[in-house]
Amino acid sequence: MNSNELKYIELIKSKCPQMSLSKVEFNNSDGSYSDIVIVNNEVVFKFAKYDWSTFYLRNEADVIRFIQNFIDMPLPEAELIDKNISMRRYIKGSPLYRNILLKLDYRTQDTVAKQIAVFLHQLHNIPVKKAEYVKINNSQMNRTREEWLVELETVQRKIFPYCSNYVKEYLRQIIQPAIDNEKFFEFRPVIIHGDLTPCHILFDEASARINGIIGFCNAGFGDPAFDLGMLLDHLGENFLKRIHRYYNISPACLDRARFYAYISNFMWLMDVCDMISTRDFSRFQIPAKDRDIFPMGTLYPATGARQSKK
Repeated sequence: MNSNELKYIELIKSKCPQMSLSKVEFNNSDGSYSDIVIVNNEVVFKFAKYDWSTFYLRNEADVIRFIQNFIDMPLPEAELIDKNISMRRYIKGSPLYRNILLKLDYRTQDTVAKQIAVFLHQLHNIPVKKAEYVKINNSQMNRTREEWLVELETVQRKIFPYCSNYVKEYLRQIIQPAIDNEKFFEFRPVIIHGDLTPCHILFDEASARINGIIGFCNAGFGDPAFDLGMLLDHLGENFLKRIHRYYNISPACLDRARFYAYISNFMWLMDVCDMISTRDFSRFQIPAKDRDIFPMGTLYPATGARQSKK
């Protein structure tokens, strides 16, 4: 054990003296804002990595406490046991890897899509006045049109020196429709998850169902298209079409979701360019970027066309 892990063990003992520590697992890489300790496959502790990241632990606990009354999907029931430590029950499951999803049969994929759709419908339709009453914050992922225009100008300025002409034009084709349409970023604020990536969707292969949703640190008021955009970015538009069967997506919302999906990689690359200029790679992590590509080994069905003898 390193010094941090020993410190976490002592903190757990002091906060939960009756808890048995027969099995302890450390995860210091998956949390953007916190280090994770799993005890006995029953309880998950999060320890803030930085002073400023305590906000995210508190926000997650506050949001889950409120929304669990409106959501059927199992949630982690987080609580803050110290300003730097949160505790939640362990939910069994693995990230909803796209390769695993696409290997499922049609009916099972549809079941998973429906589970996510129902979760989003319930989350995005929580009465705003009730959320305001308990002082739910704006999601950290929320931006106004003016903020987006500044952000997009900054993205171009920082990454263009490292881009070919093809990539520059590719990026322009993504952002220009958003810039030209003054109403592009207009939406009715709802409570959003804010980080609905596959690693926060816990899938149980034995039952072929989603066991729960975690990772609510960025949750709050925001654009429902952002949650859809994260799903689109990682699981593809074919899967989003399945979700649309159970969760109606308006054309304007769909275009914003596509924008968020496209721009997310360039936003990450902007941060990389900052790291290149400062030589500070202390928080550098390489993401896995899934696309609408089938898993290796997946065969296309035979067609009526004449097959080559090669």
